[in-house]
Amino acid sequence: MVLITLKGAPDFILSRCSTYKTDCDEDTLPMTDEFRTILQQRQETLGESGYRVIAMIQQKLTKRRYDAMMESYRAGKSHPQSPEESSSSVLDLNGLPADNYCFIGMFALLDPARLEVPEAVLKARHAHIRVAMVTGDHPTTAAAIAKKVNIFTKEVSIDGGIDKFKIEYNSETQETVAHFLRNTHTLLERHIVEDLTTPTNIKGIKSVSNPRKKSNIFKRLWNGFLYYLRDPNQVKSVKKLDIIPYGVIVTGSDMHSMDEHMWDWVLSHREIVFARTSPEQKLQIVMAFSKRGEVVAVTGDGTNDAPALKQADLGVAMAAGTEVAKEAGDLILLDNNFSSIISAIEMGRLLSDNLKKVAIYLLPGGTWSEVIPVLVSTWMGIPLSLSLFLGVVFCMFNDIVNSLAMVSEKAEQDIMSRPPAIRHKTHLIDWKLLVHAYLIMGNIECFTAFFCFFWYYASEGIPVSSIFFTYASFGTNPPIDKSADELNSILQTGQSIYYVSLCIMQMFNLISTRTRYVSFFKHNPFFGKTRNLTICIGVVFSTSVGLLITLVPWFNSVFKTKPVPVKYICPALGFGVGLFVFDEVRKFLVRRYPKSFLAKIAW
Repeated sequence: MVLITLKGAPDFILSRCSTYKTDCDEDTLPMTDEFRTILQQRQETLGESGYRVIAMIQQKLTKRRYDAMMESYRAGKSHPQSPEESSSSVLDLNGLPADNYCFIGMFALLDPARLEVPEAVLKARHAHIRVAMVTGDHPTTAAAIAKKVNIFTKEVSIDGGIDKFKIEYNSETQETVAHFLRNTHTLLERHIVEDLTTPTNIKGIKSVSNPRKKSNIFKRLWNGFLYYLRDPNQVKSVKKLDIIPYGVIVTGSDMHSMDEHMWDWVLSHREIVFARTSPEQKLQIVMAFSKRGEVVAVTGDGTNDAPALKQADLGVAMAAGTEVAKEAGDLILLDNNFSSIISAIEMGRLLSDNLKKVAIYLLPGGTWSEVIPVLVSTWMGIPLSLSLFLGVVFCMFNDIVNSLAMVSEKAEQDIMSRPPAIRHKTHLIDWKLLVHAYLIMGNIECFTAFFCFFWYYASEGIPVSSIFFTYASFGTNPPIDKSADELNSILQTGQSIYYVSLCIMQMFNLISTRTRYVSFFKHNPFFGKTRNLTICIGVVFSTSVGLLITLVPWFNSVFKTKPVPVKYICPALGFGVGLFVFDEVRKFLVRRYPKSFLAKIAW
């Protein structure tokens, strides 16, 4: 005799049973509908507690019959199959019988989620990231696990309701009808399934609306110019679905009946669970999300996860997973910890924030306030307010150290409560940042430095009217009662005043741009979790460089700098405080009115 034993999900293998074994000896009884119902109810009860249920069935065969079945199977495999046979949905059991098994029992496995997963899912939700579960478990088990790990939350799915759909075929009208249900009983919509379509947005393939129609020559030239400015990974803008505050469960066996309307309905839910899914269906889910404008990250550790990992925008494989999964993924979690993904998201947002802060710190002083003096001197004929040497020192010493200090900033309190960046709209340097850096911060700093520069000239008896549009005739037309050496000394002192004033304004810019929306007083660099002593070191270093350049006689004689009278840089302190207060008020209004126009143009 040959004893064949199979195990698998009860809802798949119970249909192969014709008898079941009782608790008494070796007695078997015919499998009845009532007994199947009892088993299904037992499976549902265990599944609601988060258990994975596995059924065991067996069948006894004579050795002669078993050998004949294996021989017939091998003979069938040796002949080429027709397309109809190869595409058949009949499960290949490697020559074993497909039915007439005896049910011998079920056992339940409890595979609890790691302790850090529920909190990590809540952090992802707080960061406006939807977490969908895609599993091979029974829908009841999947729903129970989803509730434990906060994928199904009390506020949305438990209190609001869990949706699902039921597929029926109407033989009279020859139509497939989908009933959208809430909490199993409430009918939301009756939908007639149309022609089934499979999402075709494959990674690396771009779709065009009409490839045969050529645009006009000007549009082609413009697109050719933009080609060198665009992000090569930029995707086509797709209007995202409106999210509804409910959960939904979809089983893999129903996915083959879903048309585009049903996909839109399913993926518009805030909380989603896919159960009893195959590797092909996991891939289909990723493609469906991508087609609707979502940036998709997939985690997995098995070989069956490899297609979805490869197709996703970001495939995250586990270090303990299979080699196939690790090859398909874009990165590997060495600690096999889901919460590490949330930490990586936070770190990515922090790096993006700090790079923006560095840019908005460098642009006002390092470009705007140094380029404007050259332009004003060229176009309006005034003496150059910032010498070449002081401009180089400002860029290479004062700004560099402070910008490096900005890189080590800690994350702001609201960094994980902001919506993710929109892929085709958000850039590191966008128009919002440029407007704030140049038109606001840059103009304030440049105005302050020029104010101090012209104030010093006026105090030396040289009015503004004697400075503008003089070009090479400065000091002679109109005449100024100063010798050439005196005018040269005044110019050198004025340039040093402009340089020191700019350094002071950049220090206030530094402490203002440390945060994008959070107040400086809640994110101070001196103590607490947000402490960043490199900011203090940068300020001390910048001050030391300024004093060294303007007060040391050797620098004065070699590089034509002068000591700076303190009273002429006092306005920079006042304007700097005003700049700080202005930015604090801006941040407060952005926090208080997050949907206002000011918040929309905030960098």
